[in-house]
Order: sequence, then C-alpha cells, then structure tokens
Amino acid sequence: HLDVKNVAWLEEFLVSQTHKTSMIISHDSGFLDRVTTHIIHYEDNRKLKNYKGNLAMFVKRVPRAKTYYELSEENLSFTFPEPGLLDGVKSKGKAIIKMDKRTYQYP
Repeated sequence: HLDVKNVAWLEEFLVSQTHKTSMIISHDSGFLDRVTTHIIHYEDNRKLKNYKGNLAMFVKRVPRAKTYYELSEENLSFTFPEPGLLDGVKSKGKAIIKMDKRTYQYP
C-alpha cells in the first residue's frame, strides 16, 4: 500500500511513460481511471479483449463491469476444499506433532 504522496508520484510517472506498456492491477478505481489508456478484459468466453480508454470508458461500453467500482459480499466468493489426510497419517484423532514452550513474536 502506498501513501497519498507516493500514489501521486506513481500516477505522474505512469502517465509520463507514453511509449511503454505497464500491466496495472489495483483495487483503486480512481487510480485506474487516471492512469489507464487501455483495459484488457477477461471475457465470459474465456478470451481476452482489448478496450481503448480508461476504466470509466470501459464501464460505459461494458455495463456489467460497473461492479469493478463496488465492493460487496455478492462479488466475492471464497471456497476452500476440505483438507485431506497427510501422507502416512491414517487417523484424524491422534496428534501429528506436539510442541512445548514455543513463542512467536511478530517482527
């Protein structure tokens, strides 16, 4: 994460790079609006499609992409598979490893 001053510097730098390509991934839609000139979108048919313009222009052309400006629970779905047994372990009831007198301190 960058502070406001460094985001401003990065925006200015990216906009000044007129003959270079950058792949930018950000949750900040305002930042993307200001620095992008093309959006490459992963379409429903599993193909990449190039759209000229910034994020706001892209959303005008592809209205379903309006969710890129919103963050809600219905846009997010995480599912984790049920963990399987470890190699060589036949029972879920017995301890695999035991540790005593261990501490952890966040750096």
